Amino acid sequence: MKRRWKWAIGIAAGLLMLALIGWRMAVRYRLQVYWMFTSRGFNSKGGDITITNARVWTGDPANPWGDAVTIRNGRIAALDAANPAGRVVDAGGRLVVPGLWDGHAHPQAPYVLTSPEAPTLFGAKSVEEVLDRLRDYAAEHPEDKFPRLFGWMSSIFKEGEHPTRQMIDAVVPDRPVYLVHHGGHSHWVNTKALEIAGALEKDPPDLRGTGKIERDPKTGLATGFLEETEYAATSGLMLNTIKKIKPYTLDEQEIIQRIILDEYSKVGVTSVWTKDGDIDITRVYEKLLRDDALPVRATLDNMYTPYSDLADLARFKARADELSASGLPANFLRADTVKLFLDLPIKGWIWMFEPYTDGSGSPGQPVFSVDDFRQQMIEADVRGLQINISIYGDRALHECLNIIEELERRDPAPIRPRRHMIEHAQYVIDKDLPRFKQLGVIASMNPIVSYPEMAFQNDLKEYMGEDRQKNVFQHFRRMLDSGVLIVNGSDFPLAPMDPLVGIHILVNGTDIDGKPEGGLWPHKLISVEEALRTYTTAPAYANFAEDRLGMLKVGYDGDLVVLSGDILATDFNREKLWKVKACLTVLNGHVVHEDFGGTEKTMEFNK
Repeated sequence: MKRRWKWAIGIAAGLLMLALIGWRMAVRYRLQVYWMFTSRGFNSKGGDITITNARVWTGDPANPWGDAVTIRNGRIAALDAANPAGRVVDAGGRLVVPGLWDGHAHPQAPYVLTSPEAPTLFGAKSVEEVLDRLRDYAAEHPEDKFPRLFGWMSSIFKEGEHPTRQMIDAVVPDRPVYLVHHGGHSHWVNTKALEIAGALEKDPPDLRGTGKIERDPKTGLATGFLEETEYAATSGLMLNTIKKIKPYTLDEQEIIQRIILDEYSKVGVTSVWTKDGDIDITRVYEKLLRDDALPVRATLDNMYTPYSDLADLARFKARADELSASGLPANFLRADTVKLFLDLPIKGWIWMFEPYTDGSGSPGQPVFSVDDFRQQMIEADVRGLQINISIYGDRALHECLNIIEELERRDPAPIRPRRHMIEHAQYVIDKDLPRFKQLGVIASMNPIVSYPEMAFQNDLKEYMGEDRQKNVFQHFRRMLDSGVLIVNGSDFPLAPMDPLVGIHILVNGTDIDGKPEGGLWPHKLISVEEALRTYTTAPAYANFAEDRLGMLKVGYDGDLVVLSGDILATDFNREKLWKVKACLTVLNGHVVHEDFGGTEKTMEFNK
């Protein structure tokens, strides 16, 4: 009996020990995983590295070329290798350029608009294929309380048809589901999502702005198709519902954000400018910086939406000042910018001087009244916020330039020079083109988004007309010839984040497959160097960082990328631009990505 008792005690003690060991291993594993995605030492201290045997394009017109770069303590110490520092990397004669920018992106949108492990819906050719991807994901992830998938295309539906909630209900009836259109402005939801948002039977009182919930004309019930009810990663009918469910803690958001931002290093991007956000999102980036783990320099726009009020502009400025005074490593995080918008990229809300060509007689309309928009501009400007305005139609652009001119008259000597930026500006009347330079306005364009699919282009031509459409791509050339500073970006996740894809499109006028033959529109050539500057020197200036970023100069921050192909060589095949990859990406003197292998770069354009 005693022996059995001893055995029992021994077994119990052994199980307890195993449990303790298992618990400690589990805790240790969680910490290891957590720190794997956080502390990397990128930000608090600059690194040392020397790049030799290179063809160095500095971006500096006064000293455009070199053959080596030495970075010491995160700063460029010399454009030679006479006194090397840290690791010495032989570039093998490859081209070295300043760290690239993504001047227009939504890198925080994916963890709001998609579930972290969900597949994209890009490339799905039918409704059935979209629903199959959703079905598989939902079955594999029963823990996901609010499945969200991104990227379905309008072309999966016949002309005049829209998605319905019943289609999703047949696959996932018991959890709210949220499927985001590839353009980000339309959404497909199930009955459960509409019930939780209080929008199934009638429009909820908190629906703002231009939001439209399509309803069955017989029953009045929502069909499951929504337009303009969401505002990027900031606010909206579904987004506010997601935030109520609180799918992620701050720690989880940090890890997810880090995973997304790490992808930028792989394509040579060392700085990003986000075009949506709010104060909550600045806390995610702040935590990454506090944990010494921010793999890019980030400028964060705060988005002003129909859910905002003028007092929010003061809160944005206070938050930006708080970050500036936080004692965090300098020159990695900036949030004193605001994104406003006057019209939207959908039919009826692109505000033009001349009517659409669809016979409706409508020229579109603005989201906000001009007086309301003017007040937003004035309030942001007097608080010293840099203003970035999303504009699509030529009338909206004209009114915006008028207000910027008015700001200059009201205060011709601001504390900080105005470098306000107009995003997109797809349609410009001739007399407004020179006003960009006259007013010091910067243009932000996104060439990759011009090529999501031909069906998208054909839809635009249906109501904008071919004459207007064929001139859109010419604005790049016309603006460059007029001395307008152009900043380019990807609009990720609506398109690939790779700047080489954007440069390819600017230079060739086609997508990466060379389609359509001869270019989407009659194409006036843009040189590779001109395109490269829109991803280096131009965004640095727009970001008030021209004295430390955008060029490789002694004393500048140590951000650079070694490219696999010499895109600036006179004999380089321009049709291969998109195939060039980042072999080495350096941020603040630290290697954040390295791939000198011979693996060929591949990409499916719509994924």
